[in-house]
Amino acid sequence: MEHHLDLTSAVIIPYINFAIFLIAAVFLFRKPLAAMSATKREAYLKSSQEAAAALEQAKQTFEDTKTRSDAIEEELRAFSVQSEQSSQEEAKRLLEETEKFTRHLRDETARLAVDAVESARLELRREIVMAARQRAAERIQNELDPASKEKILKSKINETSKMTVQQ
Repeated sequence: MEHHLDLTSAVIIPYINFAIFLIAAVFLFRKPLAAMSATKREAYLKSSQEAAAALEQAKQTFEDTKTRSDAIEEELRAFSVQSEQSSQEEAKRLLEETEKFTRHLRDETARLAVDAVESARLELRREIVMAARQRAAERIQNELDPASKEKILKSKINETSKMTVQQ
């Protein structure tokens, strides 16, 4: 029996003591462990809910940002098209104004040239008449006698009083 006692005292008794210790530990620490596990469970659930809310908020923020980005891209495309059209219209308008201004300059230059030619023609006529008068006066002074000069002078005075101004 001694052998039996050694096996019991060496192997079974420590297991029985351990089982009693476990039963006592469970009985004594069940409520604190349950409270601690409930607290940890609540903290985990709270963290999980916060993470889910943060994830949902991040998804919403992402969707809002994507919507804004798409709207901005669409607005940029529309602005680009509008700018292109506007620049083409502005270029066309500037070209038309340039052509109109060029025609106006051409017409004005032609008018000024005609006026300058007419003015030069009148000036040349005046100078020719003045030169002819001066030569005629010199010739009359040098070649005619005083009686002939007086006769010519009276006839010219009569002619000039009957003349009208021509342009």
